Amino acid sequence: MHYFSSSLNIIDNSDEQRVWASNYGDSDGSFSNKGMGKHWLCLENGMTYENPNPHPRLKVTRTIGFAFRVKKSISGSMAKILGEENMKNDVDGTTERLLDLSDDLNDNFDVLMDHMSFMKARELVHRELHEETFTKVVRWNILEIVVVVIVTFGQVLNVWWILSRRKNTSNYY
Repeated sequence: MHYFSSSLNIIDNSDEQRVWASNYGDSDGSFSNKGMGKHWLCLENGMTYENPNPHPRLKVTRTIGFAFRVKKSISGSMAKILGEENMKNDVDGTTERLLDLSDDLNDNFDVLMDHMSFMKARELVHRELHEETFTKVVRWNILEIVVVVIVTFGQVLNVWWILSRRKNTSNYY
């Protein structure tokens, strides 16, 4: 099972044949593929060489995350796990269905753990951004308070100077 979160993902086998491709705009997906040999994972972040004038939305740099797992399916190796004797006794396929369901449950749990780890990392990035922004806002507020106090003090001195000058000039008349 493979899980991706990106704009477009492609997997090619060693013969350069496309094994799987996500739909454009999918935020995540999973698939299962039986095969052996070397495979190539291609991630596209919205900018392609085929499109010389991409949409402005596609020019934005994005951070993509993905989890990639290669594993054997439980149901595929069931005969090795249970033995030939037990496989013959499983007439209605109950054991095989239970193994498939447990395999699906395990895959879904892995996807959930991937989402949780991505969200934790995202939360950390946003928390740092929030703290940095908050620090800048506090600094600007302190600067603003200092400027207001200086301007207020200057205005008080100006009014005091005007009033004292009037008082001094009124004594001459």
